[in-house]
Amino acid sequence: MILVAGVGYQHLSDLSFGPKLVERLRGLDWPDDVRVEDFGYGPIAILDWFEESPGKKFERAILAGAVERGRTPGTLVTYAWLESSPDPELVQERVSEALTGVISLDNLLIVAQHFGALPPNSSVVELEPVEKEWGSELSAPCEERLEEAVEWIRREVHSGGGHTGNGRHKEVRNT
Repeated sequence: MILVAGVGYQHLSDLSFGPKLVERLRGLDWPDDVRVEDFGYGPIAILDWFEESPGKKFERAILAGAVERGRTPGTLVTYAWLESSPDPELVQERVSEALTGVISLDNLLIVAQHFGALPPNSSVVELEPVEKEWGSELSAPCEERLEEAVEWIRREVHSGGGHTGNGRHKEVRNT
């Protein structure tokens, strides 16, 4: 099975990229082995979701969200999440943030990796936000990136996604 999940808060303009992407993806037809999920809640609860779904063994995951990394606003980046053991202090920081209600793609990736919840073949879709204030719509550049993300995910799902594993492929698109 393939998990496609969006991470983020609702109603925070471009920081809502993950949930907006899930809305768009749920309106499309997917093969039976693809599960589209809204991970707009904390990583600890998501770990519980993974544990409560033992019949759903995911071979692949694509996780998407908006992350401020200082890139050009509107940049869309895709990359393979590399399997590694995160620093225990970093994991503790991320768990502490998660327990206070922080929802972030980084927290999810680090916590889920630490607890072995991520499939070995996991990819990330990140958007550098333009607008970060309260609002229900994405900015125009990020709306365009949303459509590009949808097409990238569709290609990955239908191609089997083998070419992106272990950091061998990276795309960067700017406005």
